[in-house]
Amino acid sequence: MTGQIAAALTRADVIWIVIAVVLHLGGQGVRGLAWHGVLHWSWPGSRRRSVCAWHMCWAGMTGVLSSRGGDVVRLALARRELHDATVPALAGSLLLENSFEMLSGWALTGVAVWLGVGSFAPPPLCLLVALALGAALLALTARRSPRIRRITAELLRGLSGLRNPRSFAWRVLPWQVASRLLRLAAVWCFLRAFGLPTRPAVLVAASVAQGSGNTLPLPGVGIAASAAAIVAALPLAAGHPLPAGSLGALALTQTVGLTALGVGTSAVVVSALSDMRRPLTVMRGLLAPRPAEA
Repeated sequence: MTGQIAAALTRADVIWIVIAVVLHLGGQGVRGLAWHGVLHWSWPGSRRRSVCAWHMCWAGMTGVLSSRGGDVVRLALARRELHDATVPALAGSLLLENSFEMLSGWALTGVAVWLGVGSFAPPPLCLLVALALGAALLALTARRSPRIRRITAELLRGLSGLRNPRSFAWRVLPWQVASRLLRLAAVWCFLRAFGLPTRPAVLVAASVAQGSGNTLPLPGVGIAASAAAIVAALPLAAGHPLPAGSLGALALTQTVGLTALGVGTSAVVVSALSDMRRPLTVMRGLLAPRPAEA
């Protein structure tokens, strides 16, 4: 199997891989512009270049730290620069920025299920009841606890874009759509590079499989989960067996390769933003308290 993967990597079209990587990075940068649009309502002075850099750090670290671990990195970077920024307010901005991503992810998953590529089980009724009771208990506690009221107010501050649907439609939504399209185009180029089918069913399956591991909360596990999903889902989408070497090479490139590239990019960006050069110094800088306001 290792020899087949090595042979597939040797035969791969480097031009298509380069185009795919550029499109992938472009999609991440464009999504950073969407987050800047969300932050603009609460922090009008936020700089577009800085916000995109923070988002690139998040995207680069998701493969290693998981999506939630990457959120910690970009929240730490944003909180050190944005005036009067709190963790709940920034978390609210992430919820709003992720809204389209979640909806489009569910849509792609639904298409994959409709095409027979995967399966989808609705959440159990007991979980929904527990969530409803938890929300009611939280609302009751918030009415009696000043601290929770403050946290809720800050969370709503980050979600302030919901009060401006028209502005959201032209300031944020176009960047979100463009980001998703760029990443779909990157997946198409990766399929083309390894000689795999590029039909819509295969494209959807590859896109869903690539992002399936980022939601796992355990660091490092998402890489293996995404690779396994790619190898399993693509033959189902194609309707016939696919070359094992090409599948393995694609899975290796889209998971390990893009993760390594993302980690390297994140390290460079964090080092530049923090004006630090050593990894331990960077981590200490992120964890240190935010400098006092002048």
